[in-house]
Amino acid sequence: MDEEGFAKGTKQDQQARREACGILEVGEDADKQALKKAYTRACLKHHPDRNPNDKESHYRFLLVQCAYELLTRNTICRMLLEKMESQSPAPSKAKYNTGNPWGYFLWWREQFFDEF
Repeated sequence: MDEEGFAKGTKQDQQARREACGILEVGEDADKQALKKAYTRACLKHHPDRNPNDKESHYRFLLVQCAYELLTRNTICRMLLEKMESQSPAPSKAKYNTGNPWGYFLWWREQFFDEF
């Protein structure tokens, strides 16, 4: 594997782990016991039987399973990757170049900290 492919794979893995932590609502340093509790909580929250009128609950339920698999067994599922690809980190008319780490940091900082 070349250096660029390795960097892209590493970045994708980091993004997937952050996304998985967001889905399970845990910190990136969560241990196995905390992950198991968060998984159970998220399954109960998003289970299709508990949300019969919500058509997206089945999708969210499967994402919870994907997130748990990634964080406990290091297995990235296709659904999680598709969800990450469908999300845009910043609006297309952003004033920062989010293609590089510094521009992405500036956009992120403005989104979450400059409002205070």
